[in-house]
Amino acid sequence: MTSSANRKIIAWARERSGYSVENLASTMKIDPDEIRMWESGEKCPSYLMLENLAYKYFKIPLALFFFPEPPDIEDTKHKFRRLPEYELSRLSPDTIKIMRSSEGFQESLLELIPPESIKRRIFNDIHVENEDIIYLARKIREYLGITIEQQFRFTGIESAFKAWRHVIENSGVFTFKNSFKDRFVSGFCLLHPQFPIIVVNNSNSFSRQIFTLMHELGHIIYKVNGITDIEDQYIEYMDGQEKSLEINCNKLASEILVPLEVFKNDIPHEFEPEIVPFLAEKYSVSREVILRKFMDNDVISQEYYSLKSLEWNRDFLRGEERKGGDWYLTQLSYLGEGFTRLAFEYYRSGLLSIEQLAQHLNVNSKNIEKLESYMDR
Repeated sequence: MTSSANRKIIAWARERSGYSVENLASTMKIDPDEIRMWESGEKCPSYLMLENLAYKYFKIPLALFFFPEPPDIEDTKHKFRRLPEYELSRLSPDTIKIMRSSEGFQESLLELIPPESIKRRIFNDIHVENEDIIYLARKIREYLGITIEQQFRFTGIESAFKAWRHVIENSGVFTFKNSFKDRFVSGFCLLHPQFPIIVVNNSNSFSRQIFTLMHELGHIIYKVNGITDIEDQYIEYMDGQEKSLEINCNKLASEILVPLEVFKNDIPHEFEPEIVPFLAEKYSVSREVILRKFMDNDVISQEYYSLKSLEWNRDFLRGEERKGGDWYLTQLSYLGEGFTRLAFEYYRSGLLSIEQLAQHLNVNSKNIEKLESYMDR
């Protein structure tokens, strides 16, 4: 069964999703000429093919293909226009698809939560009154409510991530995870008046994920959409004000996780490389965060920091992506405890059908019952 889809919409949706004709054809395992014929009007895709384009590849409503003209919808990448063009051009269709799905989570939050029921909103309650990073980090840390004594009692880097994620969600910022094919992307945030969100790359180590949480929380506090890159080279391509803001987000994340007033007691008289992993374990952070603190306090040079962080990041990028695991536990980790429990509460109270719940959670309805059974494991 063929469709009468608007050829201009097909081309618009493909370009908006970051696909070239060749790239989309390779992903769909079809001849590129097939797509060219759809977009020229020489041929129409089948209805089943159109559903795949809408829901699997472009993440748009199927009905859009039958509009007379492309709709006036903001390009998701445009939200990150403050970033240098070369950085945006690196984003694959996979990352753009994750960004679109994340916008869907924001729409779900709007539907599920009355805005007045959120009592704590760190992005409204904390204001950037000056450029004193140490003062701002102290305010944020106090708002989150994790003391340095609690931090030193974390039983491991995974438990540290879960603790930071929990207090951030309790402060009005929901967090999600996904496994990015663009492994240079550590995560991103999307602003919203009521429900800004943070999305973290699950392929990263937990220590990297913790830094990403804080870096993106910084973006939200500064009220900008942001992306955290594995490496910092993109900052050199930014304009003065945007460059300063990105540097501040790095320093802010570092200061929240490793407060200087505590860390100064750990600064040795003579620097030895062996102290870096020791302190990283003590504070439950990455080696790079500790090294950054040493650089900011003139213990090591910028050159040494850049050399070691580049080495560690390249080792990470060469590493094998984690595979396997339990699908249900992975989905719960992706969705986050706060959002998942909220959606199930609405379902149990009869305010959502199982199909609606599945749509909010972005899973198949046949998996709902078993997914719920995993929630308290």
